[in-house]
Amino acid sequence: MSAVNQQTTDNMQCREMLLNFVEQRGDKGAKLLSVLTRYIQVCTYRHYPLSAEDQQDILQETAIKILNHFHQLQGSCGAWLFSIARNEYIDRLRQYQSKKKVFEPDLDGSLVPVSEENTVSLAFADQDLYNQVDCLERVFDEIACQPTGAADMAIYTDYVQGLSNSEIAERTGRTSGAIAKRLSGLRERVWQLKQELC
Repeated sequence: MSAVNQQTTDNMQCREMLLNFVEQRGDKGAKLLSVLTRYIQVCTYRHYPLSAEDQQDILQETAIKILNHFHQLQGSCGAWLFSIARNEYIDRLRQYQSKKKVFEPDLDGSLVPVSEENTVSLAFADQDLYNQVDCLERVFDEIACQPTGAADMAIYTDYVQGLSNSEIAERTGRTSGAIAKRLSGLRERVWQLKQELC
């Protein structure tokens, strides 16, 4: 299956999962909630950990936003869902920072409040994160507009999700060597565009 066809199939499956949730049919959104839970866990690993209760609250807030705004979906369904979950996560961190209630794991793995002097640096880290996300969105919008943009985005997405060159080659119908060469070119192009656009 070509990269474009795989991306189209993934997007259609995501939209079907979204409709099951919004219209409460099929699995009534169970699969969507599972995907959103994984997205929230990714945010936990990448940013600052929040308690299980906070993660559940973020899941509920994300689900409400999706119900209220699903008609605004344009482009990649998965990216849209992830951006909503990520933004809810960052909003929760900001709420805690304003209340000085940001947590981090201690040596035993238990969550403890971050000291007050560190919360200012966390606010800067959040702003830096938003700036990085905005930059990457501009970069990938530019790549997607190119003649091979859809295929390149599918290949790069598979790469970022941890698929090997041979797995990507199998999905796209290309050779592993061609995938390695294309990824090398894409990484270089991403770096160049970051310098130009950000």
